[in-house]
Amino acid sequence: MMLTLSMNTAGEKTSRLLSTSIPVIPDILLIMMIFTIDDDGVPICKMGLRMHKDGYEAAKHRAKYRCPKANRKYGCFCEHPCSPAKYGRTVHIFTDDNPRLFNIPPRDSKAWKKEYDGRTSVERSNKREKEDYKLEYGRHRSTKMWYCRLYGIMMLQHLDAWETFQKSLG
Repeated sequence: MMLTLSMNTAGEKTSRLLSTSIPVIPDILLIMMIFTIDDDGVPICKMGLRMHKDGYEAAKHRAKYRCPKANRKYGCFCEHPCSPAKYGRTVHIFTDDNPRLFNIPPRDSKAWKKEYDGRTSVERSNKREKEDYKLEYGRHRSTKMWYCRLYGIMMLQHLDAWETFQKSLG
């Protein structure tokens, strides 16, 4: 008996047992058997090097990685090539398999760092509104009063930021 993977009408992956079928290995398992993936979701080649990001196919929801010792002009110049192709080994990772691990932008990029810094600053601001100014403890009968309190808190946050900036000037 062989396990086959197929897509149902809702687009979800389903598996079923058939007695006379060719075994189908899910893409993510196939990648894991050949390559390891680090904490940032980047494949590691057999030489232990992180593979380079080589684009994203939005239509197929997959990221492409290539051999770290290959370039478009000269091909692969690895001592132990893991593919006979001139360009070296390429790996496609489907981002739908695990969107938290395989995300756009990749975790090891400058774009990710910039986006992550923005997220943490927003979280610090939300913490300040909710816990320091006790926004959630207010008992308001209408949304209008809740918004009035929120606007007052936001003005206080701006005053705090302005005061911190003035102190930094000297």
